[in-house]
Amino acid sequence: MRILTAELFKLKRLRITWILLAVMAVIEILMIAGMSYWAMTSPDAAKIPPEERKKIAMATSFPASIPSTLSFVATLGPLFAVILAARLGGDEYSWGTAKQLVSMGLDRCTYVIAKLAAVILASLVLMAGAVVAGTIISLVVTLALGRPLALNIVTASFLGEIARGAGIAWLSLGFYSVLTLLLAILTRSATTATATGILLFLLEGNLVGFLASKFPLVAKIAPYTIGQNVTSITSLIEQGARAQAPLPPEVLRSFVVLAVWLVVFVACSVWVFSRQELGVD
Repeated sequence: MRILTAELFKLKRLRITWILLAVMAVIEILMIAGMSYWAMTSPDAAKIPPEERKKIAMATSFPASIPSTLSFVATLGPLFAVILAARLGGDEYSWGTAKQLVSMGLDRCTYVIAKLAAVILASLVLMAGAVVAGTIISLVVTLALGRPLALNIVTASFLGEIARGAGIAWLSLGFYSVLTLLLAILTRSATTATATGILLFLLEGNLVGFLASKFPLVAKIAPYTIGQNVTSITSLIEQGARAQAPLPPEVLRSFVVLAVWLVVFVACSVWVFSRQELGVD
């Protein structure tokens, strides 16, 4: 417990934590405010079909904007989670902290588990920051444009939709955070882990999809890759009307596949660190 408390203290003291929170909040604010202005008050607003304008108004009004914010977190948030997880895991090597803690008798497995818990909690912090910023700006936009607060949509189904969206968004951020921590342990560098994690997030799914269209063997492997299954799960956030419906078999399989990958990442992190030379290169 003490080592986890120390990790959370580092998370709080890291400047990059607050920078990433601020950037996520600003992007969310600009996205909601920009979409609302473009669809409602810009010179091009009259060219937008009424049905499309209605959808945009719903997506940028409080409280209906919350699922849209969670969708943003699930799709773009992993980029921020990768950067933060790489710093939390990779800086320990350049600072010499990892070597010092182990030399003082800290169990290596405990060290890795504390890091894993810290990066997962860090992803929760990032998600919460974006959701709060998106909620506040959507409330401001709604009041500024004189829209009525659609509080009638706050039903058990809507709350279930938000809960499911929050869980999926946190899963997406936490998954890539754990992957990046493994990369940081393997490379012993925050910079290399950041670059590799971002490339995997941006390119892995598209690359596998392209190769699957060319090679039958890759097509058989594709359903068990990371990007395809993350996309399958995060798409659930946009299916708000089906929040109470049973999950399709292919989506359940995606959860299983990602759970297996997560176990592999955790096991590899512990195994590599337990045998790793901690001297500074």
